[in-house]
Amino acid sequence: MSELQIGVLILGGAVIALVFGFNIFQEWRFRKRTRQAFARPHDDVLLDVPKNNVRDGVRADRMEPVLVDAALDDDDYDEPSAAFEPSFPPSSSPVAEPPRYGASRAEPALSQPLSPLEVPVIAEEEEGEGQFDMDSADHQALVVSMLDPSLDFIAEVVFHQPHELAAMPRFNVGKRTQLIGRTEKGMWKVAEALPGTRYKQINVSMQMVDRGGAVTEQELAGFCQQVSRFAEEHDAAVSFPQRQQKLVAARELDRFCADVDVLIGINVVPRQPIEGVRLRSFAESAGLQLEPDGAFHYLADSGNTLYSLVAADQMPFTFHTLLDKSFPALTLLFDVPRVAGGVEVFDRAVSFAHQLAAEFDAQLVDDNRRPLTDVGLSRIRDQLLHIYGSMDDRGIAPGSVAALRLFA
Repeated sequence: MSELQIGVLILGGAVIALVFGFNIFQEWRFRKRTRQAFARPHDDVLLDVPKNNVRDGVRADRMEPVLVDAALDDDDYDEPSAAFEPSFPPSSSPVAEPPRYGASRAEPALSQPLSPLEVPVIAEEEEGEGQFDMDSADHQALVVSMLDPSLDFIAEVVFHQPHELAAMPRFNVGKRTQLIGRTEKGMWKVAEALPGTRYKQINVSMQMVDRGGAVTEQELAGFCQQVSRFAEEHDAAVSFPQRQQKLVAARELDRFCADVDVLIGINVVPRQPIEGVRLRSFAESAGLQLEPDGAFHYLADSGNTLYSLVAADQMPFTFHTLLDKSFPALTLLFDVPRVAGGVEVFDRAVSFAHQLAAEFDAQLVDDNRRPLTDVGLSRIRDQLLHIYGSMDDRGIAPGSVAALRLFA
């Protein structure tokens, strides 16, 4: 062969190796992030089995609809066919790991620690016909509502004279922080270091509770020290809420969230492994789309996930794996407190699970490999009604901004 041909072969081999290596890196990164995200045990609030919901996290178990023998008659289960023995990959659990509410599990990397949460997007447009009026009362109320005293510890930094910030402060804390500012014209806006923008006051918030649990006294003290240092550097006065009251409220809120923080997983086990190409075609035709976290998501109009589909062995779906691999089992995930319209969406998720089972000659089972019948799924639905009722009574609507913040 000529030197040109040899060079082309070497270049082609290098490109193939690079693509293969990148896919391996993507899978490794996904697994690592999943292990970090999923971690705390909780009892099964749905069906009175030992706790295993999303907020605790020492084990990698997740809240799936496991049905209790004593609670069901033998007739509650369909008689499984002898030829249909569900089998999961021996090396891993047949489900995704738990959401990271401090001690539990989150869906596979759907929400990442300390990532920007779903909060109102406030566009700062120039004045003009048909554009958003930043001076309007509605806009001002929306900006102020981004910091919620029931969820956040809010420090108020007041400058002696209108002050322009060269850079926004960064706070080394383990909880989400956010800043809003009141300009010299008296308008509230998301705080930014913009030339010509001078602030009379900056409010700095730290979220008190998330899936990592409630803020600790040490974390709160560290946050207050950092805010005080920022105020000193800019010759400003700072005031804080009463710490102990906020800590007590945070612990109580965390206990409530732990009781309703549930991630349901329905396993879909086919007789034969499902080809990735066929799976992708079916999922997309059903309205799901592949997201960077390696799962198929069914999204609401708002862009929030209603339910997701993952490989039971936690292998992320990528264009490469979907082309080359088959999957022995799937898991459909439903993150209870993060879904608006909860029970109706759960019904839709169950309907999709049945469609999967019909398409791929599969059986719906729990993590103990027991068939999930309509009777069992109906009981789970009844428990969801109770959970959503508790959330409504608390004033935290499923899928609301507050819920998306607390269960992230």
